[in-house]
Amino acid sequence: MKRFLKPSYIAAAVLSLGALIWIFSGDLDQAKRHYGMGDGTPLPAAVASTGDEQGQAKKSEELPMVRVRHMLATERVREFSVTGRTDVIYDAEVSAETSGRITEISAEKGAWLNKGDVILKLAMDDRQAKLREAEARVVYERIGYDAAKKLSKKGFQSEVKLAQEESELEEAKATLAAIKLDIERTTVRAPISGYLETLPVTTGDYLKSGDKIVVMINPDPIRVVAQVSERDVTHLKVGDIAVARTVEGQVFTGTIQYIAQRADEQTRTFRVDAILANPQHLLRDGQTMEVLLQAGREKAHKVSAAVLTLNDDGEIGVKYVGADNKVKFQKVRIIAHTPDGIWLGGLPEDVTLITVGQEFVSEGQAVNPVDGASLTAKKDSAGS
Repeated sequence: MKRFLKPSYIAAAVLSLGALIWIFSGDLDQAKRHYGMGDGTPLPAAVASTGDEQGQAKKSEELPMVRVRHMLATERVREFSVTGRTDVIYDAEVSAETSGRITEISAEKGAWLNKGDVILKLAMDDRQAKLREAEARVVYERIGYDAAKKLSKKGFQSEVKLAQEESELEEAKATLAAIKLDIERTTVRAPISGYLETLPVTTGDYLKSGDKIVVMINPDPIRVVAQVSERDVTHLKVGDIAVARTVEGQVFTGTIQYIAQRADEQTRTFRVDAILANPQHLLRDGQTMEVLLQAGREKAHKVSAAVLTLNDDGEIGVKYVGADNKVKFQKVRIIAHTPDGIWLGGLPEDVTLITVGQEFVSEGQAVNPVDGASLTAKKDSAGS
């Protein structure tokens, strides 16, 4: 005997199935009406591009973020500094020009002397006697020459005898002049105005002709000698300004007087001399100086020293972002240091410089650049 479902169970199942069909058909129609699928109307552009924007945003978020600053170069005087040393222009080494014993020293080591001031004196010895003898001989020879000349005019004296008398007179005059010069040389005088730098003799020492006595130095003006590289020397010319600073910070301004045409064989640098006024004698011979030279004008960027970095070859430079948002490295020259930054040469005139994050990205890498100025503006706006 077959079993049949009760009519009540069948009715319940039919009602449940109908309810499900109604629910799903309603949602589907609603979706069709919302997006226009039933009448052939295309989806809105915002809905169609949502997936692409989300993908691009996700891709951008994955790129490393760097802070950048857009900069334009400005023209300024090209400056560079080198190390130099002072070197006196006017100095003199005084040597004895006659022999004798020192009887008097009139100056002290380190004293300032004017040209012609007495340094020391030598003993006269027999020089005065030789002087009187030479003077007497000149008188005698002049008398003989005058007599021969009178007789020659009357025809009683030959021309040969007259010439002989004249020769003997001139010889006597020369001997007298030599004695006078020798006596004058017993007094040693300052050949220039300056400081008595050395005085290695004392009273009683015997000097021979040619013996070194003293060295004198005049430090005004004074030159500062620097060695300049091949790259920089081509931009210099005689008459350019040179600013020299001592280790204590004293500043002296002068001009370039000499530029070598031949490089030093060891350093391959060129000697450059600048002349500095030194009226107070503050600079001394042989001092170390920092010399700032000006070499024309060029386009440059003023940046913080924090943006400087090194490439794999150890070259100093900066990193910037190109038009394709990829990192580029550029070797630079430091033109000048100022209290509020440094001036760099060698960059493109228009550049988007990486100011934060340059150490974490490499050349050729794609990045997400963020303008540092806009971030600062947003921060200020949020704070207000």
